Amino acid sequence: MKTNSKDPGSASAEELAMYWRLPSARAARELARKIGVRNVGGRYAWSSIWAAEGLAPPPRSRWDELKLPHCTADDVAGILGESPRSARRRGLAKPDASFPDPIPLRKKPMLWRRAQLRAWQAGLPGPDYKRASTTAMLSPEASKPRQRKPAWKVFDPWAAARSAATGND
Repeated sequence: MKTNSKDPGSASAEELAMYWRLPSARAARELARKIGVRNVGGRYAWSSIWAAEGLAPPPRSRWDELKLPHCTADDVAGILGESPRSARRRGLAKPDASFPDPIPLRKKPMLWRRAQLRAWQAGLPGPDYKRASTTAMLSPEASKPRQRKPAWKVFDPWAAARSAATGND
C-alpha cells in the first residue's frame, strides 16, 4: 500500500482481496470492475475504492483507519461473543442504534468497518465518515430534472368521454 502526502495511494488486487475479505485476487478484480473501480497499472486507487463504497473523500487523518480490512459477520460474532447469525441480525435489525451500519457494497457477506466496530466495542463514539452525494454518483443525464410535456401533447384516454358528456362534438 503506497502512500504519500497528496493522495492515499493505491492497493494491489491481493491487498484489495484482503480489504474486502474476498477469497482471491481474481474475485477482487471482478468486484472492482463490477462497482466501477478502475485498475491503473495493476493497482486500484484508494480514493476510488472509498468512492465506490459510498464515502466522500476522507481527510488525511482517516486514511490509515479506512485501509484496515473490513469485518465479516464471523468477525463481529467473535467480537460480540455471539453467533454469526446474531451478528447478521444485529446489522439488519439494529437493536442498538449506536451499532455501526454495514457497508452497502454488496449483500453477502455483510461487511463492517473495523475502526467503527472497535469504537463501538469500547463504548466510544465511532468515527463518522461523510457519505458521498448520491447525485454525484448518477450519470449527468439522470441528475437533470425531468421536463414535463405540455398538457396539450399528453394523451388523455378520457377526453373523448368527457367531450361526449358535455355535448362538444
